[in-house]
Amino acid sequence: MIDARVDAGRAGERLVRKLEQSAEMAGCTLDVVTGDSQSLSCGVFDSALHWLKVSISGSPGRAWLETLDEYSIHVPGFVLAQLAVGAIDDTGGQLLAEIEAQMVKEA
Repeated sequence: MIDARVDAGRAGERLVRKLEQSAEMAGCTLDVVTGDSQSLSCGVFDSALHWLKVSISGSPGRAWLETLDEYSIHVPGFVLAQLAVGAIDDTGGQLLAEIEAQMVKEA
């Protein structure tokens, strides 16, 4: 029997790489400050939840964050079911932002 459960760590790494690429294309730099992931499984689908606190450098950072949603990032092998940007702190010249995402493994 094949184990189809989502490896939350690997899925989170793929998400971070795609976020870094998207930020770079927008003219800014993203660094993960902290991150956590949790696998979820039910009879219908397998998914993972990800919580990231990120630091963003570069003047277009806030505009990039404001356009970030589940439709702006494609993670191969997964459907990005939800991506939300939470609190944004812009003190000290860099932005600190919270990102929450739910990814579902493609069939």
